[in-house]
Amino acid sequence: MITRLSGRLEGLVYLHGGLCEALRLYPPLALEHKAPSEADILPTGHVVDKETRIILSIYSMGRMEGLWGEDCMEFKPERWFSKGANGIGIKHEPSYKFPAFHAGPRTCLGKEMGMIQMKMVAAAIICNYHVELVEGHVVCPSDSIILQMKYGLKVRLLPIN
Repeated sequence: MITRLSGRLEGLVYLHGGLCEALRLYPPLALEHKAPSEADILPTGHVVDKETRIILSIYSMGRMEGLWGEDCMEFKPERWFSKGANGIGIKHEPSYKFPAFHAGPRTCLGKEMGMIQMKMVAAAIICNYHVELVEGHVVCPSDSIILQMKYGLKVRLLPIN
């Protein structure tokens, strides 16, 4: 069942790109910290001793020109497209460049299921409702390690007839 559903959702390339762009610009966790189990040397040559804590700003990484290009501040689902002999497909970025689901051996085991669930919910909403932002709603961040809006995102869902 999941494999069949996943295959159908893979064809929704623009939806996939939109979700990845949203996660790139607004990752659920804005910061991540790491600590080595023993002294090490980073690829940059910096020495990291056992007591050092490294804080990664995943939020900032999603906006780095060196990683994403001059248009890094733009919401562009197309950056997640790959063009091949079979048409347009999904471009997979390395987890160290796009760490919304962590990276390397610590990559989230539920990444694929999470993407499937996001696509299912988004497709159900898009197919059945017209979504309008509530007029006058002010969007502001909360003071939290988890990236969220202080007052949520107030929208009006109008059924499509």
